[in-house]
Formats: sequence, C-alpha cells, structure tokens
Amino acid sequence: MRDAACLLDVDADVVEWSCLPRPLADGGRTYVVDLAVTRASGRELVAVAERPENFSAPGWAQEAAAERGAVLRIVPAADLAGDRLENSRELLRYAKWRVSLSQRIVLLAALDQEGSLSLIECMSAVRNAADPIGAVAALALRRFVEIDLDSGPLGPETRVTRFRG
Repeated sequence: MRDAACLLDVDADVVEWSCLPRPLADGGRTYVVDLAVTRASGRELVAVAERPENFSAPGWAQEAAAERGAVLRIVPAADLAGDRLENSRELLRYAKWRVSLSQRIVLLAALDQEGSLSLIECMSAVRNAADPIGAVAALALRRFVEIDLDSGPLGPETRVTRFRG
C-alpha cells in the first residue's frame, strides 16, 4: 500500500487521497480497500493485491463502491514497481523542503522561456538554494513543475516542464 501511496503523491490527476477508508459492506460481508482516491475524473477505491487470487473483487463489492459514488479498482502490487515508483520515492524525500519565492520565480521564468529544461539546467537556475535538487523536487511535489518520472531513473538529462495540470 505504501508504494501505491507514493505513486498517488506524484500523480497530477489526483486531487486527494486517504488510506484505509471505511470497508465496503453488504449484509455480513465486508471488503477492505486500501485507499480512497479523488481524481479530477471521479472517485475510486483502490485495493492493492499481493496475490493473484486477489486480483478481482466480488460483484457485490463493486456495487457497494458504486453506491458510494466510486469505482473499485484492484491493483496488483507487482504493477507498482518500476522507474516511476523509484523516482517518486526519490522526490518524496523532499516533501517538507521549502523553496524561496525568488528561486521559484527564477525557475518558472526559465521554463516559460525555454519550454523545458534538463534537470541539471534547472538545478543551475536555482544554484543558490541550499540543495538545488531539493528545490526542484519540492516544486514538482507542489505542482509548479513536472518531472518526467517514466523515462528511466532520474538523472541530469531528465526533462522538467512547467506544470499545466
């Protein structure tokens, strides 16, 4: 479940999420979900499945989710692994990092002028920060900029663009 939460924190479509929402119930039956997610496109309840026999939910659980105005989605834990997860973990180390207004403005102005920059170019733009990578990561987590998390491990050539939501 922790891996799924890491991915939700960097998903631009996620408005908010919470863990361990109220279980789905139907009479004496209950189905425990791991996460409640609100996306721009709607609500979903997510269960992270560790074993293949748990890759589907009973029909009554799907109906109970629909009654709450949500879609029930089962995510195999193995599907969470990859570059996006590792890169998300790297960024989340900087979740409490503070970026000065001047650093933010300098980086956003550079991105407006160039369209996109490499991560190393972004770090140069905010070189006066105590930790330039921390500044860029914090701005990505606060959705001022977007970092390409899917093209491999984060590196100097990783592309950064202005967040367009």
